[in-house]
Amino acid sequence: MIRLLFLSIATAGCTEQPTEPPPATIEVVSQKITFDSVSSLGPHYSVGSIQRTNTRPGTDDFEQSESIEIAWNSWESFHFQRGVDGEPTFEAIVHEGTSSTRNGRGPWKTTSDGENARLDVYTAWNTWDEALAGFQGRIGFEPLGETIVDGRPAKRFSLALLPKPATSKRPKKGRGMQPHRLEGEVAIDQATAVRLRATVHAVSKHGKLVRHTEFNIRRSDIGEIQSIEVPEAPVGSPGDLLRKMPTRPSSQ
Repeated sequence: MIRLLFLSIATAGCTEQPTEPPPATIEVVSQKITFDSVSSLGPHYSVGSIQRTNTRPGTDDFEQSESIEIAWNSWESFHFQRGVDGEPTFEAIVHEGTSSTRNGRGPWKTTSDGENARLDVYTAWNTWDEALAGFQGRIGFEPLGETIVDGRPAKRFSLALLPKPATSKRPKKGRGMQPHRLEGEVAIDQATAVRLRATVHAVSKHGKLVRHTEFNIRRSDIGEIQSIEVPEAPVGSPGDLLRKMPTRPSSQ
C-alpha cells in the first residue's frame, strides 16, 4: 500500500504541467491593432496609398488607385480624406468643437457632433488590411534589424508569401483572387506595434486574371501638432439667400 502511494506521488510529480504560449511577437500584434494604437502615437500625419492593376490576355489593363490621408492631433482634432483615382470621395474635419463632412467636392455639412466622423476614421484607416485582404494568414515576416523612423525606435521586416496551409477541404469552385506572390518591407513602431513605413507588392490570380497591388504607408511629423482649419459654412445660392431674408411687412 505504501509502495503504491509512493508510485502515485512520483508519477504525479513527473506529469508535465501545461505551458503558457509564448507572448505574441510585434509583427503578429501589428496585424491586430486598432486605431486606438495609432492614436497613441500622438499628433502625426499619415498617408496610405493602394494602386491596383488588373491584367488579362486580350484585354486592356484596368487600373485603380485609392488613398487615405489623416492629419491627426486627437479625437477632437483631425482631418480625414479618402480619394479614388486622384479625386476626393469623402472628407471629414473635427476641430474646435465642430464636425464638418462632405462627399467629393460637394458642399460641407457642419454639425456639433463628431461621432460619425470618428466612426469613419475608426473603420477606414487600415489601408494595410484593405490592400492585403486576400493574404491573411499568408504574410511572412523576416527580421531585418532595428531602425529609427521619425525619431521612434522601430523594427524592420521583409515580407514574403507563406505556403498555403494544409487542408482536407476541397477548394470551392468559383473562388475569388488567390495569393500568388508577396514582397516588400515594413517598419513597425516598437512601443505601439503601429506600422510606420511599408512598401508592398502583392500579386494575386484568378484564372487568367492577374492583379498587381502596390501598397505604401508613411507616417511622419510624429509629435508635431497638425494644422487643421475648420471649413467655412456654405453660403448657398442667391435663391437660398433670398428665401432666408425676412419678409417685408405688408402695408395696411
